[in-house]
Amino acid sequence: MSEYLAAHIQERLAADAYELGIRVDVRGDVVHLRGEVMSEQRRREAEEAARAAAEGREICNELHVVAVAEPEAEERLS
Repeated sequence: MSEYLAAHIQERLAADAYELGIRVDVRGDVVHLRGEVMSEQRRREAEEAARAAAEGREICNELHVVAVAEPEAEERLS
């Protein structure tokens, strides 16, 4: 059952939060989300999508926000 639920949550993350690289582990009544996202807003959106699919289980959001720096200069291709 936990593998089915993890797959269901991953489908929901892809459809609702547009996140494909999040690992989902279900241990008892707790769903663990692990991986990296681009912003705090994406982190919250992923948690909300997982919560909607988790069938009342607790969500342990272990997602990390990675800082993406703007390029310093225009990249030139030769």
